[in-house]
Amino acid sequence: MRPFLSIISLVFFCGAFAQSDSLWSVWKNSSLPDSARLKAISALSWKTVFQQPDSGIALAELQLQLARKSGDPKALFTAYNTLAAGNKMRSDLSAALDYFNRCLEVARSMNDRKRIANTLSNLSTIYKDLGDQPRALQLLHQSLRIDEELGNKEGMAGTFNNIGNIYKRVNETAKALENYAKSAALYAELDNPRGRAVVLVGIGTLHGDLGMLDTAVAELRTAIGLYQRIGNRLDLGKAHNNLGQVLTRMGRMREAYAEFDSARTIHGSMGARDLLARNLYYTGQALLREGRAAEAVRSCREGLAIADSLGLLDQRKECTDCLMHAYAQAGDFRRAYAMQQAFIDLDDTLDRANNGKEVTRLEMTRVFRERWIADSLDQVRTDLEKQMVVDRRMAEQRTQRGFLIFSVIVALVIAGALLSRLRYTSKAKRAIEREKERSDDLLHNILPEEVAAELMEKGSAEARTFDSATVLFTDFKGFTAMSEQLTATELVAEIDHCFKALDAIVEKHGVEKIKTIGDSYMAAAGLPDPASSNAADIVLAALEMRDAIAQRRAERLREGRPAFEMRIGLHSGPVIAGIVGVKKFAYDIWGDTVNTASRMESSGEPGRVNISAATHALVKDVIWLRFEPRGMVAAKGKGALEMYFVDRA
Repeated sequence: MRPFLSIISLVFFCGAFAQSDSLWSVWKNSSLPDSARLKAISALSWKTVFQQPDSGIALAELQLQLARKSGDPKALFTAYNTLAAGNKMRSDLSAALDYFNRCLEVARSMNDRKRIANTLSNLSTIYKDLGDQPRALQLLHQSLRIDEELGNKEGMAGTFNNIGNIYKRVNETAKALENYAKSAALYAELDNPRGRAVVLVGIGTLHGDLGMLDTAVAELRTAIGLYQRIGNRLDLGKAHNNLGQVLTRMGRMREAYAEFDSARTIHGSMGARDLLARNLYYTGQALLREGRAAEAVRSCREGLAIADSLGLLDQRKECTDCLMHAYAQAGDFRRAYAMQQAFIDLDDTLDRANNGKEVTRLEMTRVFRERWIADSLDQVRTDLEKQMVVDRRMAEQRTQRGFLIFSVIVALVIAGALLSRLRYTSKAKRAIEREKERSDDLLHNILPEEVAAELMEKGSAEARTFDSATVLFTDFKGFTAMSEQLTATELVAEIDHCFKALDAIVEKHGVEKIKTIGDSYMAAAGLPDPASSNAADIVLAALEMRDAIAQRRAERLREGRPAFEMRIGLHSGPVIAGIVGVKKFAYDIWGDTVNTASRMESSGEPGRVNISAATHALVKDVIWLRFEPRGMVAAKGKGALEMYFVDRA
């Protein structure tokens, strides 16, 4: 039997605790009623699963066997719930999801609304870990509605805390704090120390992200004290982990590593591999701060391997970001670029999980492909019809003039051959020249002129570091809404129209277009020739882009058609630029400046141009610009950053 070895080890574990030993004795006494034995094994498995998940699961499986035999739905629910909790702590999210869904089925069969609400809240934590924040929030609101109707304050407190966690994850700071406050008030009213500790970890972590570091340390240390008193090891490990991250930001590295070590010991002993992956990421970030790139690579690669094996998108993205910076710090720019591309792909994947863009993009790809095939077939058909007409006419002419052609062909054969050869040579030369011009034009369309020239001359182009580039990102806010209102062909046509307008603007201002990513547009000033454009040029280009899309939006709305809104963000700093790949190579840029520029865009507002403090420092003296300070704004994965809105003076 699979549980047997776990049960043997559990007996020794339980022997140190009188209550656990007593519960185990009740369970082993088969002469007692099943109801008494179920009650004992239920209490024992639930207590054990938070200390030793494997042993707790083994006990819960024994509990499940007797619950099925008894036919008691409440006992069945309790067994499924313990199995779900244990598998979640072991990071087996698939099994946890399955057991929580079984809990929901049993609760609904009993029409037990309190258990239904509790299970919906528990299910939300699985979807949150899987990166599906909208689904998690939907389940939490369903749970909250039921608890409010029942007056179940404990359930409401837990759900408010989980809602706060979701809003923290998506950088809705104000909403996160609002829900944490509601949860804290209810837990204080209920005098629930575990609940108070849970909320303190959420609030403390959020305060750390906002730069309120001393406050965060105090809150997290209070939470650790509460967890130590009540003996909740799993959440204790989380608190140590988060405290280590805050201490890292404060530069208190020795204390930070001690917290990470405590968390890693707890999570490793409990088999909580999802939390271990995040611990390794936080440790890698701390090592990076000290310039210990090789150690950071090892830590984050280990974390990435765990996240990959568990299918955890958030942790994969975090560890990939860590590796990107670690490789760059070590001077391994090839691997740094590969990690940056993986990071962008994961970021897009998480966004698609939340807004459904992937379906639209796949449909757009299908339409492009069908249109290309149709155009190709039409061209082949047209060419064949033209050739048939030519052949038919030539045959008629040969019939009518056969004798004449035959009589002169011998005399002309030598002259004709020479002339044909001369014409062929001249035609081939012109064709080669046209193809070369076409190839050069195509190369210049893909690469900056200076880079293309270096590539043609040397057969390769070296990557370069630019100390002061300004990177621009745009993104359409109304993309999802429009994708639901337009056909894929119409949507592609509108995106094409908008991007052509942006292309014309960047060319006008000497700014380098880098690429488009789905419905996002990326450009940069100060490269590949630093003298070709500067921060002021690209800010002016950004304002013209904003105006062009606003004008297009006004036109479409007047016609009663849906229209895009666009956010624009800019950040200045060092980047690495060069050609990547052999097939379908492209000129690209990478570095932390690129990621921060993307965050400027996502932290902005539709119809506004949002810039970082670094960009502001470069253009603050430009007389035709005015600025609106925004203060410190939370940016996804970056903490609080100083931002400004910019406009024409």
